[in-house]
Parts: sequence; C-alpha cells; structure tokens
Amino acid sequence: MKWLSLILLTLLAACSGTRALQASKNVPYATLEQTVQVGNSTREQVRAALGDSTSIRFDSGKEVWMYTYPAASGAQGEYVILFGGDGVVKQVRGGEVYRVRK
Repeated sequence: MKWLSLILLTLLAACSGTRALQASKNVPYATLEQTVQVGNSTREQVRAALGDSTSIRFDSGKEVWMYTYPAASGAQGEYVILFGGDGVVKQVRGGEVYRVRK
C-alpha cells in the first residue's frame, strides 16, 4: 500500500506539467513547510492556512493538492500534497520544475 501511494504521487508529479494539474495558488516555500505536517495536518487546516488550490480526488478517498512557489534560483517550484482517505496529510513532495523566462 505504501508503494502504491509513492508510485501514485510520483506519477502525478511527473504529469504536473499538463494543464489539468496546474496549481492555482503561489505560496512561499517556507510557508508550505511550516503549514503542512505529514501525519498531523488535515485538509481543513491546510485550506485555512494556504487557501484553495488545484486538487484531484480519487475514488479511494485520497486527494492530491498542488501549490507553486517561487524558488530562489528563479525557477518555479511545485509542492504536491497527498491526503489519505481520513483527510490527513500522508506525503508531500516539492521541487523546482521549470524556469520562468522574462
């Protein structure tokens, strides 16, 4: 089960360049790290602190949310949150994915 979640999160992160997964909210990385605690934070707490963002809900009750953040290198980063069926954060993944051209 743990591997399935990891594979799902990796697959979604790999597909994050598609229009369907574009994040709707840009948040500083430090705020994301402080707000989202694996095993403790709930959907309601994350929504209250960060606001709504792009989300995908699965039949299993799991849900993936994605936020973007400006990286110091000038790249744009994505922060992906996986909520379990119980509404608690199970995994997070963040990283720089593309550079913003000016």
